Amino acid sequence: MKNATLRARAMIVAILVLVALISYELSGLVQKAEAIPAFARKYDFKCNVCHVPGFPKLNDFGNLFRDRGYQLGSDADSPVYEGIGMGFWPVSIRATVGYQAAQVRTEGSGVTTGGFGFTGLDLLSFGTLHRDIAFGVVYTPGLGSAGFGTGASDGDLESAFVRLMRLERYFGVKSDPGNYLLNLRVGKFELDLPFSEKRSPTLNTPFVMYHYTPGVPYTATIGGTSTSSYLNPNSFLLGDNQPGGELSGIMKTPSTEGYLRYSLTALATNSFSGSLGGCPPNTPCGTGGRNVNFYGHITQSFGGYGIVTGNRVGIFGAYGQAPTMVNATCPTCQGVAGSGKPFTRIGIDVSLTFNGEWNVFGAIMHGHDSAQLFASQGIPTPQNASWNGAFVELDYAPALFFDMPDWFFAYRYDVIRNDRHGDGNTDVFKGNYNDVDSHTVLARYFIHHSTRTDLALHAEYNSYRTQAVGPTGGDLRGQTMLVGLDFAY
Repeated sequence: MKNATLRARAMIVAILVLVALISYELSGLVQKAEAIPAFARKYDFKCNVCHVPGFPKLNDFGNLFRDRGYQLGSDADSPVYEGIGMGFWPVSIRATVGYQAAQVRTEGSGVTTGGFGFTGLDLLSFGTLHRDIAFGVVYTPGLGSAGFGTGASDGDLESAFVRLMRLERYFGVKSDPGNYLLNLRVGKFELDLPFSEKRSPTLNTPFVMYHYTPGVPYTATIGGTSTSSYLNPNSFLLGDNQPGGELSGIMKTPSTEGYLRYSLTALATNSFSGSLGGCPPNTPCGTGGRNVNFYGHITQSFGGYGIVTGNRVGIFGAYGQAPTMVNATCPTCQGVAGSGKPFTRIGIDVSLTFNGEWNVFGAIMHGHDSAQLFASQGIPTPQNASWNGAFVELDYAPALFFDMPDWFFAYRYDVIRNDRHGDGNTDVFKGNYNDVDSHTVLARYFIHHSTRTDLALHAEYNSYRTQAVGPTGGDLRGQTMLVGLDFAY
């Protein structure tokens, strides 16, 4: 195991060196114009107007543009503005091609994969239907050969929403033109998380805190090893796109030279095949009761938005009830019908910047699931499950001191620590059961930007350990390496 780890780490170092050499050779040949495809075509933007230094991470201006419903406050916001070229179409595609190697092992056995391939294709469309009416649609078609050989991608309408902006005007409230105090979004969308996974520069590695479930051993990219677990009918995950309605707003705060933001979201669905349900795909579950769940996030920034300039603090949380009553039409679905029992997630987030190049941000969250959730699964020793999750990421875009405007580097540490497990059988589920430590490092070089296309050379390595989840209490260890070309059109 130690030799395999050393080989993998040596490989990623070699890949990073290769990235540097290739980018040095390309630097004299690549056009320096920068843009993101969809909005670049509409506004004739350069990419670094909205991104750090290229897609997908948004800078301060890009975040404000998003918060204001993809509008600049000009005539060009209108989808029928005569100045928009006839060739404009508000649709982009994105995919990654390259080489991925992954390994997961526990107690002497495991799975290793490696090969060339591609990630699933994203079809994205964002923009305005009318002034102060925004929309977003993301479709990911099902592709059996996607995932670098680690598993097919399921087709799904990942996002579909309409957002009505500046509704405060209908209540007679007047404010600064840059303030959008009351906005309503309805549909399916990503929650207003401390940091968006959809805008994260990591391609292989999820934010562990957003996807952690007590009782389910954490793995990334591939599974296939034997582990111990206990049933948990609560399938709510912060990182999943959710169906619901969201009230949000953003306003300038002159006293802090920053912005106050809020989002309050009600989540509900009558479908039990997604993150708010629990039935296996293509399994009929009937209909039945799901209470409305809630999520909220409030931030205050100082001296800017807090991504490129200034700093930002926030508080976020979720409250809901997960069903525990088994639906008679689907007895294998765990709890999906009713008799909801509570769960909570609450945390704080911080983002700090320095010199327009450094951004360190992170969050810490406490999670709690009711003991009755586990009792409903027939666990003889149920108890409340409580756990703490956190991440911290350091991003560096060396545009000034080292004059490397096309480079981007990042390191992230994710951690999970359990206080109490939902199954009180301490012989199997010890205190450190399912505790997680995950380390991710990446480098991106932006090869090409134009008003229609973007191309980045990407190298990423992740190593993680999930403690005491093996059949006899051993640790699970995994690592993933990816080097490829990330492109958008």
